Amino acid sequence: MIRVTVPSFRKVGDHNDSYTVFNVEVCAAGRLTNVEKRYSEFEDFHKQLKKIIRTPEFPPKKVMKWNPKVLEQRRIGLQLYLQGVVQNDYISKIVQRFLCITLANTTNMESLTHDDQEVSLSHQPMIGFQPDAFLLNNNKSSLRDIITEGVHRGLYCVQMEEPR
Repeated sequence: MIRVTVPSFRKVGDHNDSYTVFNVEVCAAGRLTNVEKRYSEFEDFHKQLKKIIRTPEFPPKKVMKWNPKVLEQRRIGLQLYLQGVVQNDYISKIVQRFLCITLANTTNMESLTHDDQEVSLSHQPMIGFQPDAFLLNNNKSSLRDIITEGVHRGLYCVQMEEPR
């Protein structure tokens, strides 16, 4: 799952040669990435993307590009556009390149090289439970523990006895 926002924009350059960049925050595969993109880069991205998928509505270009209200509307439009793009089940390489991310399902993740050493990736447990955690009745309350009761029924086909 990818979460993308466009929280801000800023003016870059001097008065004669200035332009606006939009800060794009991307959270993908547990990593937070920030990239800055110009509106023209968004336009090029949209042109490439609409050749391969049905894209959300792209925010139009406005004549008064330095007006803060116009820039804020554009920021919101670009954010909605990107959020619509990343809702697809398949995230194309075009999207990954634009957002400067790499997803595990599109790269060969069986082995990576780091400092000329091969590193094998493996699944590691993120959370663990004691083997008998749900077999012990630690409920000292007069109320039923519906979570534990559901686990007992689902995993062990056991019905908890009513507290006295």
